[in-house]
Amino acid sequence: MSSAWLSTASDARMLSMSIASSETSLDMLPVRRGESVARELAGRPLFRYVDERHAKEVRHPGPVFVTPTPYQPDELQTYLALTGWPAARTFVLRLDPLKLSSLRGPRWCDVGIGVEYILLRGYEPEAVIDPDGAVEIR
Repeated sequence: MSSAWLSTASDARMLSMSIASSETSLDMLPVRRGESVARELAGRPLFRYVDERHAKEVRHPGPVFVTPTPYQPDELQTYLALTGWPAARTFVLRLDPLKLSSLRGPRWCDVGIGVEYILLRGYEPEAVIDPDGAVEIR
């Protein structure tokens, strides 16, 4: 059993009553406030995995896909089925759900086997926990 599988299984158990299926369209997921998600995650952050070029990104207009689950770079494709960037995502931005205004989720990732939330309006600098941006993961 890998630590990624164990982390995902733990998140699934914690969120089991509220995880939508991967077939659930974005429009079918209710819009939620950050306070609700923060309570659901019991104070844990949300993670946005980025490449080195985006490591200093402290705002994004959205939509943005994030997860509550920590993964290593080589696990991201399997668990989150990330698309759009050719470079390896070896950095992670930690986001405070309390400082996010409009989210949907959780739902199981389409094609992947992880849990995702969607930040409809992205995020602003006050939501980024690390003031210098992303931290490198290995």
